[in-house]
Amino acid sequence: MTKAPTEPTMTEAEQLTELELTLTVLWNSVRRWMSQRSNSSEVNGLSELDVFLLHLLVYRNRRLRAIDLAFALSIDDMHLVTYSLKKLQRIGMVESSKIGKEAFYEATDKGREHYEGFHEDRRTYLEPAMAFMPQQGVDIAKVNQFLRALSGMYEQAARAAASSRG
Repeated sequence: MTKAPTEPTMTEAEQLTELELTLTVLWNSVRRWMSQRSNSSEVNGLSELDVFLLHLLVYRNRRLRAIDLAFALSIDDMHLVTYSLKKLQRIGMVESSKIGKEAFYEATDKGREHYEGFHEDRRTYLEPAMAFMPQQGVDIAKVNQFLRALSGMYEQAARAAASSRG
């Protein structure tokens, strides 16, 4: 009886490289999914950032400042967030109100309808595909915790590298 060939053991650096490649492919796939959703019968031409911001406003179901949205999505460039919010406001997906000097944003009914359409598409196209994943031991909440912890590690490493470079 012949033995099946064993895969060579990967170094820690190689494993991290594989992880980074996998995360990059995942990110690009999520962006593609979000951009497909932005081309609905109601709305065309939304970027994935537009969709993320709108969905975050609906999901949180409260008024948020642009800085809160940027922080939640770990976006450093506030110009991207404010441009996107103005675009969403212009097409009637979000509205803003001033409280003191701060502008707060919330989704409109049109924005909530877009979000519901997204969930409908998710139920139709994504959830059936995910049903083929082996569910033994896969806990989405634990995966979310792991990915959040991992993003914190990468954020800290980026800060350390930036400060060491002066």
